Amino acid sequence: MTDSPATGALNSARRRHVLFDHDGAPDDLLSLLLLTRYENVDLRGVAVTPADCLPEPGLSATRKILALMGLDVPTALGVLPGRNPFPLAWRIDALRADALPVLNQPGHAVPSGDAPPAHEQLAAWLARAPGPVTVLATGPLTNIAWCLEHHPGLAARIEEIVFMGGALDVAGNVHQPGHDGTGEWNVYWDPDAVRRVFDSDVPITMFPLDVTNRVPVTADFVETFGRTYGEHVSDLAGSLLALTFGTLETTGLPYCCWDSLTTSYLADQDICTFETVRCDVVTRSESQGRIVRSAGGRAVRCARSVDPDRFYRHFLTTLAPRGR
Repeated sequence: MTDSPATGALNSARRRHVLFDHDGAPDDLLSLLLLTRYENVDLRGVAVTPADCLPEPGLSATRKILALMGLDVPTALGVLPGRNPFPLAWRIDALRADALPVLNQPGHAVPSGDAPPAHEQLAAWLARAPGPVTVLATGPLTNIAWCLEHHPGLAARIEEIVFMGGALDVAGNVHQPGHDGTGEWNVYWDPDAVRRVFDSDVPITMFPLDVTNRVPVTADFVETFGRTYGEHVSDLAGSLLALTFGTLETTGLPYCCWDSLTTSYLADQDICTFETVRCDVVTRSESQGRIVRSAGGRAVRCARSVDPDRFYRHFLTTLAPRGR
């Protein structure tokens, strides 16, 4: 079943209360930067899951981006572990991002202080939100799953979970000993959490590798940000994109705009087309972390195609409008 394009055009213009749960990689931080620029997004809180990042640098970079954009948005650090850790070589990107000069300018006050762990804080943010909430998850669903398990009444507060994860009809990106390569990392890190969320009644919109792999970070795209050098937002975006270079050479996988494409849905739902897919998650065996089609599975609104040119234009218009 394919959704009507008109539905997305109407929904993308309305204002949303958004809670963002990310895991600190360069594309996650680009997603945060996009969110700070969307006029229809009321960003209510940001959680950092310690999956594809070292947690403290991931949180620090998050706070610095919010400070750079002049936003006072509460943050929280995740502490719940995943079953399958991300490679350390990937997680140290957060250290590099946190050290970028554009995020460490004199005179930019960065809030600090302790807060409850992200899973507890997410529950509190949901309970206090002034209306239905969109939860944007560009990392694993661990914190959300905890909320649904320990505070089931909060499910009614969530209007939609927008999730970057899964690989339906394409190969996965997990290449670990004993795994068959069908899993996707955001699911593989904690597949039981995805199962818990799938078992809920909360509406889910999922962006699998099937579409997110079609918007790779290219040299030409990154070089475009040089045209606006000296502007803080575009300098940060270009620097975060530059941090992704070398991924293909070291992992054999291209770096794509997995998370930022998912985030763009909140501003322009017509970048992708969608289909309702019934699916399930494999939580054990050599295929753990795989999302599979299943006639008796959970109905998920799934992105199935993407207009890459429209996405790249959207990204540039939002973060480097003079560079187009």
